[in-house]
Amino acid sequence: MKLSFASLAVTGLLLSGCASAPIQFYTLGAPAIASTTTALGPTTPVVTVDPVQVPDYLDSQDMLVRHGDVLDRSPHGRWASRLSRGVTDLVTARLSQIWPSVFVTSQTSASTPGTRLNITVTRLDIAADGQGTLEADWSFIPSNEKKPVMHHRASFTARGSIVTDAGNVALTRDLVEQLSAAIGASTPQL
Repeated sequence: MKLSFASLAVTGLLLSGCASAPIQFYTLGAPAIASTTTALGPTTPVVTVDPVQVPDYLDSQDMLVRHGDVLDRSPHGRWASRLSRGVTDLVTARLSQIWPSVFVTSQTSASTPGTRLNITVTRLDIAADGQGTLEADWSFIPSNEKKPVMHHRASFTARGSIVTDAGNVALTRDLVEQLSAAIGASTPQL
């Protein structure tokens, strides 16, 4: 009986040592962004946002912080979806606010969109010192092949505390919102 009590106590101690803080899941905030609802007519311009491309090492649910050449994964925080999906959702929501007379969507439809927006994030770094950098290219691709494709490129920086995962989220959101504002300011002929 003593042996079974001792083994039960040891097992209990081992299991309690394995307990850790629960994983928290974060979004960039797109679902909570209210957009104005306007009536859509047959002549309403449509912009379809293609899925945003991010570097492969970032396109996961892992929240990463750069320490020089090393990327550290957060032990307690994860993105609620792949980072590319979260960036696509946030950019789409922000552009809907910036362009209220345009139907901006990230969903493909049966009809041909008036314009496709293709975004490639070439760099998105959140460094251990709180410095964030985002570099991106974007192109407006009209459905009319006779119209030119408009290409743009920009780099954005922000600084913030990343002591917590929530700080990492806020810094990443700030960078993506800067990107959204730049895209919104580079409005093509719709």
